[in-house]
Amino acid sequence: MKGLITKDLLQLKSYTKTLIIFMIIFIFVSLEPKNSSMDEILIIMMTLGLGMFGMATFSYDEMAKADKYILTFPLTKKEIVLSKYILAIALTILGAVLGMIMSLAVSIIMKKALPNIIDMISIALGGVFGISLVESIQIPCIYKMGAEKGRIYMFLITAIIAFLAGGIIFFGEKLSSNHILNSFLNIVNIGLELFLPLILLVFIITIYYISFKISYKIYSKKEF
Repeated sequence: MKGLITKDLLQLKSYTKTLIIFMIIFIFVSLEPKNSSMDEILIIMMTLGLGMFGMATFSYDEMAKADKYILTFPLTKKEIVLSKYILAIALTILGAVLGMIMSLAVSIIMKKALPNIIDMISIALGGVFGISLVESIQIPCIYKMGAEKGRIYMFLITAIIAFLAGGIIFFGEKLSSNHILNSFLNIVNIGLELFLPLILLVFIITIYYISFKISYKIYSKKEF
């Protein structure tokens, strides 16, 4: 399985220049004094950006018909699927760590107050949660329909989720005029603030686990 991850990392070498340009652009934008919240956005964008790079390996494998070759090795289909998730999670975590380091660097360069570490971790986990939701939808779609069609269906499903989330927020604001409900929501918000990192971590693990089980079930039934 280590060889599979190494193969994917070698495939992503062509994205190195793109990643460096991506980082430089966001650092320069963050250095603008008026963009006081850009250091927080930097963490999220680095997490999302690096996390999505891992998805490019599916296109490479599909074009090269790599699965037929990989399955000649003493590897199980579960290991093949698991290697993709390990790569995706590792890149996402790397993006979050790089984002936090870059955010600290920007704060030091701009002589701003250093951000609270707990707040940075919460922001990073929020970014990880966002990309984990996208990846958890995208990977099973790719295994089911291929890299190109899988991406299209992923965008459709993500758009539906975003629409539903927007609807919940909209109706939540309408209902917030109710004093009893508003008091209850305030209590919930306090609880979320206290346990947000733990809640996000549990959600992330659960989402990836469910997605992996679905992907493995799809891939295990495929014939090559």
